[in-house]
Amino acid sequence: MSELTRIEALRDFFAASDAHGLKDAAVRIARHAGIEIPADTDWAAAEYEFNRLFVGPAAVPAPPFASAWTETDRALMGRATMEAREAYHRLGLAVPCEGAIPDDHLAYELEAVLVMKAMLATETGAPDAGALHAWFVGEHLTRWIPPFVRAVREHASEGGVAALAADALASWFDSERNSTAAPRRA
Repeated sequence: MSELTRIEALRDFFAASDAHGLKDAAVRIARHAGIEIPADTDWAAAEYEFNRLFVGPAAVPAPPFASAWTETDRALMGRATMEAREAYHRLGLAVPCEGAIPDDHLAYELEAVLVMKAMLATETGAPDAGALHAWFVGEHLTRWIPPFVRAVREHASEGGVAALAADALASWFDSERNSTAAPRRA
């Protein structure tokens, strides 16, 4: 599995809306990690845990939004949301129904990384894609991915698919951060 397909699987996991989507993404994540998900996995229970951790309706222990981890009051749609929106606009992107779901949702941010990496690989698109990528990973994601992963690990079922996704996200992020030198501000 290539680096891009690993990011796509993570994006799809955190964007999943039902057990089928979770299973599809989790199987791809596990394949990349060289792990087999047990055939008797209860995907309805996995969907319940996913909602408990990331969606609600009750307060969630691991909100998948940058602003929840970077704002002093953990409020959504804060400075991190506006930073992400600005980065997307510089890439010629916008989230669907901008403002309905905060732009700094993990799935959107992983999609932006995919676009940046594609631009860097083909040297097309935003002229400052390299600097933007370095800032996005080295500063923006660095402020919130580590505490998000810790919260998922703390509140997820041991050996469950949410823990698997958290471990895969941490592994990808460590690799991405180590390969990216961040400038002060793109």
